[in-house]
Amino acid sequence: MTALVEEAVSVGDLVRLFEFQQGQVHMVELTMPESSPYVGRRVGDVPLPADTALMAILRDGRAMVPQPDEVLEMADEVIFMCPPEAETELALTLNPDAHLRDDNEEDEG
Repeated sequence: MTALVEEAVSVGDLVRLFEFQQGQVHMVELTMPESSPYVGRRVGDVPLPADTALMAILRDGRAMVPQPDEVLEMADEVIFMCPPEAETELALTLNPDAHLRDDNEEDEG
């Protein structure tokens, strides 16, 4: 499944991986683009939308539990849990140039 996700999106696009609680909570992933204002910044410096939690950072083939002082790097895959209404804000926070997909695009693909 990971390979399919990686092929389907560009670096910097927010990808919905799973839905929980009848769609009230989503697990989403974003690969940090070089242009992100938070590359080189501490995890604790990232302003997250309400009810959004950073769950893991995938880097160099390993999963890391995020710590506030961990510095985000280009190409880090960051995994979040968030409500659906927080996805756009999260995507634009991490990548102001994000390509935002609407639900119709997902249904068509």
